[in-house]
Amino acid sequence: MTSRSLLNLTLLAAVIGLALWVYFKPKPQVTQEYRISSLPAESVRSIRIERQGMSVALKKLGDHWRLTEPLQGRADEIKVGRILEILSATSPRRFPAIDLERFDLVQPALRLHIDNELFNFGGLVPVTNEQYVASGESVYLLAPRYAAVLPRQPTDLLSPKLLAESEIPVGFELENIKVIQQDGNWRITPEKPGQMLTQNELNHWVQTWQQAYATGLMLDTPELGANESNRAAAGERTIKQVIRIRLRDGKNVQLIILQQQPELILLRVDAATRFRFPGEAGRRLLDPYTAVGG
Repeated sequence: MTSRSLLNLTLLAAVIGLALWVYFKPKPQVTQEYRISSLPAESVRSIRIERQGMSVALKKLGDHWRLTEPLQGRADEIKVGRILEILSATSPRRFPAIDLERFDLVQPALRLHIDNELFNFGGLVPVTNEQYVASGESVYLLAPRYAAVLPRQPTDLLSPKLLAESEIPVGFELENIKVIQQDGNWRITPEKPGQMLTQNELNHWVQTWQQAYATGLMLDTPELGANESNRAAAGERTIKQVIRIRLRDGKNVQLIILQQQPELILLRVDAATRFRFPGEAGRRLLDPYTAVGG
């Protein structure tokens, strides 16, 4: 046998060996992922969260979410979006929804209703830190973040934005000044002697109001009002300045200044909600000259 023939046989054997290895090598295991819902998030119109006696309900009106129980107000759209992420969640494990005691799902402490679908949250798996979640006829294992985004208090879902996107201001009445839009331009009265604000500066100040996000929210309950009355009766001075914001649609927003230092607390009367702003942010809201560095 010539050296060329031997080389050809060697190459043929190598090719056959490679083909056999490719054919018989272990196939990678495909992990099965089970989607726990087929409901599209964009079609959802109602949400209810039940946690240890507390019930929070939301409804979608038009393109925006609102709380309807136990209080009414604009919902934080970002937080609602995080709640709805469970609809696209998948799980590598699925169990029949029987013998629920082993999943701590006999009496779930946390329930989530999305339209007509119900999600019950059960116990945690210590090793993997996953949570049992029942949906339909099955129990799934999910990351605990889906339960973590559900509110512990109704106010957790209120929007921290002082003015809604649809609330376009055309006039402000503060204690000592008015800022009114006339013929597309903003005018401030009275003006500070020697200090004239440009249209860009006034537009910037109005945008500060439109983009104002509170760092804290609190419902204006009767108990809070009673505490203020008690302080007044005890001789403490209470300052109740009123801010009126006229909107493009003809409606008005009335705010009461409950506190200015060390932080600004505004009571939005129609929402019966107190909005808290840090001191510097509060000063910019109350004074157009401070807002533009004047």
